[in-house]
Amino acid sequence: MKKAVTVFPSRLDEWFTNPGIGFTSAQALMGPITEIRDTKGRIVEPYRFTPTSKTWNHPDSKLVFFSVRWKDIEPIKGDFQWDRIEEKLLSARSQGCTAIVRCSPYALQQEDDIPQWLREMYPENPSFPFWRIDPNTTRYADYWAEFIRAFAERFDGHPVISSIDLTIVGAWGEGGGTEFMDPEAVSKIIDAYMDGFKLTPLQSLLHDPMSSHILLSKKRKVGFRVDCLGDMGGFHGQRWSHMTDFYPQNIQNFGMSDAWKKAPIVFEACWHMQDWHDQGWDIDYIIEESLKWHISSFNSKSTVVPKPWQPAVENWLKKMGYRFELRKFVFDSLVTAGESLMVMGLWANVGVAPIYSQYPLVVRLVGEEAEYVFKSQEDIRRWLPEEDVWWEESFLLPKDMVPGSYEIQLGIDTQMKEVGHVKLAIAGLKDGYYPMGHIVIERGIDS
Repeated sequence: MKKAVTVFPSRLDEWFTNPGIGFTSAQALMGPITEIRDTKGRIVEPYRFTPTSKTWNHPDSKLVFFSVRWKDIEPIKGDFQWDRIEEKLLSARSQGCTAIVRCSPYALQQEDDIPQWLREMYPENPSFPFWRIDPNTTRYADYWAEFIRAFAERFDGHPVISSIDLTIVGAWGEGGGTEFMDPEAVSKIIDAYMDGFKLTPLQSLLHDPMSSHILLSKKRKVGFRVDCLGDMGGFHGQRWSHMTDFYPQNIQNFGMSDAWKKAPIVFEACWHMQDWHDQGWDIDYIIEESLKWHISSFNSKSTVVPKPWQPAVENWLKKMGYRFELRKFVFDSLVTAGESLMVMGLWANVGVAPIYSQYPLVVRLVGEEAEYVFKSQEDIRRWLPEEDVWWEESFLLPKDMVPGSYEIQLGIDTQMKEVGHVKLAIAGLKDGYYPMGHIVIERGIDS
């Protein structure tokens, strides 16, 4: 006779890293360092967020950001050097990280120009300061869209890529002058991303109403990124700032307030956190607003976090992105081989955003002589914040399953050994899984 066992896991309050969320990795602050300097060149006291942190004066991370230039990937028309991206993805994976990837058409310096084959077609530089080629009087949109389609064909669904920046135009792919483009050209580039990236999440720059309107007209849900988080008046004093004027108004005005439910919200620092501190800007306000906008990750440009702000940043990290708690777990303690094991659980996402990668929830039975792994049909991407999730599922056990006592464990597997498992905010982590108790498997009648 089957008997249900109920477990109430102990919740954890500590901060920990997870794939695809948090601060992006700060490679320059890792390893043995003789001294730490802030962005003004001043020597600062070294500290670590946890005793086992690999990074000084900055949180550890399981997420990297990297950008590549068009000219380096397609130096000859139609000849793509994808190995440049593959190498960066391999490096991220070896560090236990996933990656946000941006392909940018050009930057401001001559060495970051458009591809030479395109420059030969259009030798004139446009007058708009953030363009190196005029997207309205040239075939820029056609060629950039072709590149994006090829990029998507090669990398859509790549396990290491957490998300892709949807770049349209402008230096560093940051959108400068998007509002001056022909809507047809903007739509052509957006379609290339939408048609190509069916699996990998996308985020577009929150830049202007025209491009946002085109994005919203498509069936695919896209997140957004902003490149000036923290600006409380660095450009125009108290008259205007990104934090009190541009972002709160235009997240609403551009129709992007619900974008976070399907795709990531990604932020980059305006200047650096040290500049925020030196200006006396309110870190609590900046953090609260970012959480209200459902932030998943923050690019601090690999610079130091001011020591007085460490506690605030640690609390920020506990809420940034997803954070899963298992409040209650119920399972059959005695099951016959060849029959079904029933499990139930109460889950809560206490972060501010869902997870956007389709990692499987796994039930594992570990015995002295054998181990059995069952992948759940549950789509954890649907676990939204502030919603209870009641999970019920049965797993058919093999008829020839070895009888005996097994430890029943739960885990969320990224299916990448280097990246590991998604950590839960409960106690008991053991080799990526969380033991829930023991189950006895009886020999089946036909065994």
